[in-house]
Amino acid sequence: MRIAIIGKFYIEGQGVHVEEALHDMGHDTIRIDPEIQFLQHDFLGQKFKSISKTIFQHVFYKIPFVRNIKSNEILSIFKKNKIDFTLVLHDYLMKEEVRKIKEITKSPVAIWFPDPMSNFQKSMFFIAGYDYLFFCDKYIVNKLREEYELNTFYLPQCFSKFRHKMQALTKQEEKTYKCDITNIGNIHPPRAALYKKLLDYDFKMWGYPPAIWMDVRELDSILMYKSLFNEEKSKAFRAAKIVLNNMHPSVVNGVNKRLFEIPACGGFQITGYRDTINDLFEIGKEIVCYTDFKDLRSKLDYYLDPSNEQERKTIAEAGWEKSQKMHTYQHRLIEMLSIVFKN
Repeated sequence: MRIAIIGKFYIEGQGVHVEEALHDMGHDTIRIDPEIQFLQHDFLGQKFKSISKTIFQHVFYKIPFVRNIKSNEILSIFKKNKIDFTLVLHDYLMKEEVRKIKEITKSPVAIWFPDPMSNFQKSMFFIAGYDYLFFCDKYIVNKLREEYELNTFYLPQCFSKFRHKMQALTKQEEKTYKCDITNIGNIHPPRAALYKKLLDYDFKMWGYPPAIWMDVRELDSILMYKSLFNEEKSKAFRAAKIVLNNMHPSVVNGVNKRLFEIPACGGFQITGYRDTINDLFEIGKEIVCYTDFKDLRSKLDYYLDPSNEQERKTIAEAGWEKSQKMHTYQHRLIEMLSIVFKN
């Protein structure tokens, strides 16, 4: 099939991972960037990412002339190519754009929304007219099905087998990444609120500097102020004794992609409990979950105890095996295409 992917293709972007998996499955793809290039939300630099993103989404892209420039560019691609399926990787399209794509291609259009409810923003997908909607949180899926009668399906996050895998570390890399606890990602207020209670551990938090409006000076002892991707991320996950995956509170009954990337890289993971994890990993044997802060401290101390090192390694190995068998992008896309094409 020839599949159009409408999404972002930056380093570790979902678009890159989906494209690589589809190629591995034998499909042809066409990349379509939904934003106007000179107005990309990082045009002011990483330090001002949140400000520039807001300016773009809530000012520039609402101007009909600006929006029409990109709409016409997107539609011209569909007119020039035979497309069998269109996959949109966030809430990028307006109702009229979805309608015209379906009119041109006569083929299904689906959205796979990767984020929690906190990133719904304008929520255009409610009325956009997608044939299929895929979400990573069961709560969202049930809500959209039962109250709005949208054709919605649960499709959890996953990992890229090409980008996230066990990597050998040099002695210098071991020195750089070795610690008791690590994580990689953005520092947002819920994460900062938890981490300030864990400063007594050997903790390395990797990621870009926080937004300029956040005062997190109390976390300076654990913040590395550098983000890691692909091979470096894999090495950091594997080198730490524990990867603490504390999901955003707006993830109600879903999980983030880090839940799968960590075991795929050979890391041992402790994460906040969600009911849906029971369908993805065997808790206590392939992954460890905590229910509240007291439980988190107890499990951090238990698995950092040298006498429990082998148990930690056994769980990490079992998590790796499960991730390879069930949680790659290929697994998710096979499931998606079977739903869309009933084959």
